[in-house]
Amino acid sequence: MAPIVRTLAARDFKVKYKQSLLGPIWLVFQPIALLAGFLVGFRALADVKTAGVPYTVFALAGLTVWSFFQAAMTIGTASVVTNANFVRFTPCPRPSFPIAAIIASMPSFIVTGAGAVVAAAVTGYLPARAILLPIGMLWVVVLTLGLISFSSAMTVRFRDINSALPFLLQVGVFLAPVGYALADLSNTVRSIVYLNPLTGVIEAVRWTMISSYDPALEPILISAFITLVLVVAGWRFFSLRETTMADDI
Repeated sequence: MAPIVRTLAARDFKVKYKQSLLGPIWLVFQPIALLAGFLVGFRALADVKTAGVPYTVFALAGLTVWSFFQAAMTIGTASVVTNANFVRFTPCPRPSFPIAAIIASMPSFIVTGAGAVVAAAVTGYLPARAILLPIGMLWVVVLTLGLISFSSAMTVRFRDINSALPFLLQVGVFLAPVGYALADLSNTVRSIVYLNPLTGVIEAVRWTMISSYDPALEPILISAFITLVLVVAGWRFFSLRETTMADDI
């Protein structure tokens, strides 16, 4: 399956930017545009506090997780439907489609993560534990793959999911602490945000990137548990749906 995944991942990445005027430059422009929006919305207007950490460093650490998640969910949710001909007419292993989507989205993590590391280093906030960042990277990949296992399999039957996804992602960025600190939230709102599995991942990634950052332990534990459940249940669900995909698509 590995050669198939490599081929599909390379194709997905090329197709994403083939008809784009800026091409891969979007990998840099998109997180910068979001960062600019956060600087205006959260920093300037809402006066978000970050415990003395430069806001750019704080927000880029969150965007490292979000940029990858957004890109992977967009490609991954449609991955089976996009490869309808392969599903109908070849014995190509179906799990290769969501896996390839994850790999094709990795540049989003690498580019934004590199920017966050450089920003932390320049401002003097990069700790030695930054070498643990690949663990955070692996965590968000596994979590996203679990979600894509559900969404891609369900999209085969319910195409509305693919149509609703852009809106859900636009709302979702405000339900995760990408541009704000958990300490700024009320107890009720904080409890809701804690249930978002991305919250714990973002907290863990910020801890690896920012020397003075004190992460909230509770959302990290909640996210770890939800990740485990999503991975097991997601692949189980995908495997059950796999046998009928050719008929449903």
